[in-house]
Amino acid sequence: MPSDPAKTPSTGQCFVSSRQGLAPSLTTVGFYEEIEHTADLALKCGGPDLDSFFRSAAMGMYHLMGIGKTRPDGTLTQTVALEAMDMESLLVDWLGELAYLAETQNLMFGTIRFQTLSATRIEAVLTGCRVSHIEKVIKAVTYHNLTIQKTHEGYAATVVFDV
Repeated sequence: MPSDPAKTPSTGQCFVSSRQGLAPSLTTVGFYEEIEHTADLALKCGGPDLDSFFRSAAMGMYHLMGIGKTRPDGTLTQTVALEAMDMESLLVDWLGELAYLAETQNLMFGTIRFQTLSATRIEAVLTGCRVSHIEKVIKAVTYHNLTIQKTHEGYAATVVFDV
């Protein structure tokens, strides 16, 4: 399998390399980093605004799943609209929806354009492709120790995933 993703024209499928050690990574202006957790997977993510924060959380989860490298010029488009009672619930629902699409349809989205994004609502247009393999399936995005911190630098959270 190549180290860089390659799209096959006939299927629109992306091939990705297996997950390697995850150091803090910048996504536009946000970040994500895999952190130690006893039984599950955990991710620290953040960004200076809601857009980069939610995008960083998605890209970090994809890396934990082993599907984190794809071209943003994918061939498939999906619209996602979610509403929740608070930002923590919205983050869990957002990541849960992306994990569901990855597991059930092998979809990974390299481009995320938020049409609406607030503390309780997301409307996004996602562009990506099918991946050939998901290394780790996420059973659930949990609320375990989930707190979103708002500081002068932006937003940050630690998310625990049940695998």
